[in-house]
Amino acid sequence: MITEARATPIHTTAMRWTGAEALRVLRAGLAASVSVVLLATMAVLAVPHARGIAFFPALRYAVVTPACVVVAVAAAFLYRALAERSARPRATLAAVLAGLAAGALLGMAAAGPRGLAAAALPAVACVAVALALLVPRLVRLVRLVDRQRPSRAGTVAVAALGAIELLGLAGALSTERAVPRGPQGLAFEIPRAMFDADHRFIELPSGARVHYVDEGEGETLLFLHGNPAWSFQWRDLIRGLRGSHRCVALDYPGFGLSEAPAGFGYTPREESLVVEELVDQLGLRDVTLVMQDWGGPIGLGLAGRRPELVRRVVLGSTWAWPTSTDTPRGKFSMIVGGPVGEFAQVNFNAFASLGIENGIVRELPAEVADVYVRPFLPLERRGIAAFYPGQITAANDYFAEVEAGLPRLAHKEALIFWALKDVGFPRTDLERFEAAFPDHRTIELPDADHFFFEDAAEQMIQEIRAFILSDAARPT
Repeated sequence: MITEARATPIHTTAMRWTGAEALRVLRAGLAASVSVVLLATMAVLAVPHARGIAFFPALRYAVVTPACVVVAVAAAFLYRALAERSARPRATLAAVLAGLAAGALLGMAAAGPRGLAAAALPAVACVAVALALLVPRLVRLVRLVDRQRPSRAGTVAVAALGAIELLGLAGALSTERAVPRGPQGLAFEIPRAMFDADHRFIELPSGARVHYVDEGEGETLLFLHGNPAWSFQWRDLIRGLRGSHRCVALDYPGFGLSEAPAGFGYTPREESLVVEELVDQLGLRDVTLVMQDWGGPIGLGLAGRRPELVRRVVLGSTWAWPTSTDTPRGKFSMIVGGPVGEFAQVNFNAFASLGIENGIVRELPAEVADVYVRPFLPLERRGIAAFYPGQITAANDYFAEVEAGLPRLAHKEALIFWALKDVGFPRTDLERFEAAFPDHRTIELPDADHFFFEDAAEQMIQEIRAFILSDAARPT
């Protein structure tokens, strides 16, 4: 059919534009846009970059899709006009598209952030080439279809893909909502009724501007969060323990309200060094580390380097050793930390939203879930949640260092909470922690998931308080 369409000219004499002809050209342009949106999206993701943190929001799906549709439809109408006036309409269309592509890239290089034009080059080139090839064929093919009325399977397939793209565009746009700005220079509102704490900031020697809370007096508990999360996750434990302990919780640079210095790579090793800086700047000593998820390797990395700072550890749903890509956690790292995970997170904030929703057994109030994801709503801060899954396997050198440091902590007392519904951390991880910390107490939580402190806050408060009191009563 396409071969016949190539041989069939649109007309032999000047054709008068009609409503039906305009609709045919529009259909051809929309059909072309279905393919170029897919090509452009894949090209953006295919450019080598640090997943998530080196993604340009200007290349997100909510921008690429309407841009491709507009250009494709315009190209179809241009080709239809050129076919009446030019002896070489295809070549002219290709030249116009090449000029538009060059102009767009020059504009990005001149007015956009550094690296944007290079990141956009494959996508822009793919769109220009695809439209130059597709539009002439589709304009003719649509006219031929209207004449011969062949099978509608192709039309249905194009319509279905177009509908999926439009639904995706609507979903992406729905996540780009404004976040209420908070008082006292806070980037977003944190309701005091939810997180009853004074929010502080400290400029560290490395250049990081770290947000933290520091509540209560007594022995120091340093709370280290996971991903996708921030210090907000510890609000209930802080509320329950600050009456008898000093509770310090921070956001790592790139998370929550903290800002990274120029050139920061956001790797777990760098985040661990920032935590160490904070500990030194605040003069924290005899610290009890309370760790979950990424808080484990970040905190245990610090503890292995500076064991004299840490008195005891509380941990759960975490790990401290390299991960093979053959394991379930490794496969998760490759998928969620790869192009698919990046696409879902930077365009739909999907990993942050679904991670929190699916990692808690109890029904989290909608307003609490909303505050959980607020740090990940700004387009320029979404990528950190997509970057960290990939680090599970990409940072194996750092994990080897963390594991090598565990023997220096073997004499520390440990309280281990293990959420049995968290499939990301099997019992083998628990057994390795129990072997690493011979002086341990394990509490299994059968009705808790990844964010176990949301499902078992009251139990944890009682167990942590008893754990510290029992250890403090030991003769030294």
